[in-house]
Amino acid sequence: MDESEEARETITAELKVYGKRGVHKDTKLQDEGGQILDEDGIIFNCAFSVSDAGRQVNDFCIMQLITLPEKPLNMYYKRGRIGDDARTEEKLEEWDNKNNALKEFTKQFEELTGNEFEPWEREKKIQKKPRKFFPIDTADGVEVRHGGLGLRQLGIAVAHCMLEPKVGNFMKVLCGQEIYRYALMEMALDVPDLPVGMLSDVHLKRCEDVLLEFVERLKSQKETGEKADALWSDFSQRWFTLMPSTRPYIFHDFSDIADHAAAAFETVRDITVASHLIGDMSGSTIDDPLFDRYKKLGCSISPLEKDTNDYKMIANYLEKTYEPVKVGEISYGVSLDNIFTVESSACPSLDEIKELPNKVLLWCGTRSSNLLRHLQKGFLPAVCALPVPGYMFGKAIVCSDAAAEATRYGFTAVDRPEGFLILAVASLGEQITELTRPPEDLKSLEEKKLGVKGFGRKKTDESEHFVWKDDIKVPCGKLIPSQHKDSPLEYNEYAVYDPKQVSIRFLVSVKFEEENVEYDMEE
Repeated sequence: MDESEEARETITAELKVYGKRGVHKDTKLQDEGGQILDEDGIIFNCAFSVSDAGRQVNDFCIMQLITLPEKPLNMYYKRGRIGDDARTEEKLEEWDNKNNALKEFTKQFEELTGNEFEPWEREKKIQKKPRKFFPIDTADGVEVRHGGLGLRQLGIAVAHCMLEPKVGNFMKVLCGQEIYRYALMEMALDVPDLPVGMLSDVHLKRCEDVLLEFVERLKSQKETGEKADALWSDFSQRWFTLMPSTRPYIFHDFSDIADHAAAAFETVRDITVASHLIGDMSGSTIDDPLFDRYKKLGCSISPLEKDTNDYKMIANYLEKTYEPVKVGEISYGVSLDNIFTVESSACPSLDEIKELPNKVLLWCGTRSSNLLRHLQKGFLPAVCALPVPGYMFGKAIVCSDAAAEATRYGFTAVDRPEGFLILAVASLGEQITELTRPPEDLKSLEEKKLGVKGFGRKKTDESEHFVWKDDIKVPCGKLIPSQHKDSPLEYNEYAVYDPKQVSIRFLVSVKFEEENVEYDMEE
């Protein structure tokens, strides 16, 4: 099976548990009216994971108590290696006595985790024990890979939508399953039995704490050789126990942490927000679910006409500051599809941001899967500080004057050419800190909320810069080499520490296309 076939198979794979109240599909009991037992405020549905490279273990476990109308209670148990469904241990047993079933469930939990069940469910008190499983705490809701619009519903949903057609099509993308399935697949987080896109706040906080603790530990790391290897190995196993993966491995450097821990965490966090907003759209689409979700977004989105000055300005800004993305020997250019003006209730308005000093119109990169969260809740600062692009300035919102930098996030695979870029106005504050290397005193920047400009090896030609809306600088210009040849950044990056200093203004829909392709038309 080649990669594209594998991707297609994964993208249509069934999510077997959609959330805390989701009956596992392999039981087939949901078709008989089966529901997860909810007793004294405890929902009897637990998922577990453990990852240990040394023991070659990467396992999951599911336990559920399922009620049926007029029938005995059922206990479902499934355990096996992640990604190897053929060799899982699976049991579905009827229990006439509910108390005995509850005792058995509690006993199994304690054997799997080495912890007591009640303190975990009531207060989320738990300690990871050696060689034991750890709970993957899911939220009460419907994960978007189950609740989002399926492929067959998309056309009907748009046909019944009262939104302007381009906005309706955009909402179709945001509310469909596809972008979320692809994001989790690309990050190897698409375990069918675990609703990773519906994690609880408690679990997300635990993931964040483990990540921040390790990043902090690295700052003072004195270990070398085998001791250093053990440190990285320990973190990797802790991480993939909390964030179960179909391809766990040992992290080796900061880029690994940025791509497969920090960015993965941010994506899962944002998909969870999308899951809560989208809910369950698996029913009828005649009632215009897209318009309903649009209202919940708290965001005004309107198409920008192509003959307007703003459209021409943005098209020029994109063309001047984009550089082809290379995948192997093939270069991918970008073409402009649509531009939307955005007014989000989560961001300051244009009038509010115009009151602030040193304003710049900048590109922000995003995965399509993270977009709904940005529009509903505004930008969040990066989760941690790492000496790599995007995370170099700590817990900051990072933008660039180069569309080329932003497209690194939007272009994820050659067989998915559509993507989105965001244009936002950022106020860099009264005092701008200029840097050519990772800052030594991040805490001071974060606390004082000073704006930062990090110089890249390439810059936009300043002779072409101009002003928009009276006093907002647009650093649009041809990309040329800068004098900062040793900078770790390829393009200039701008960092802002206060979300109230960033206003999302435009959403730019683009397509990535092969450049200089010659097709042989002869037979």
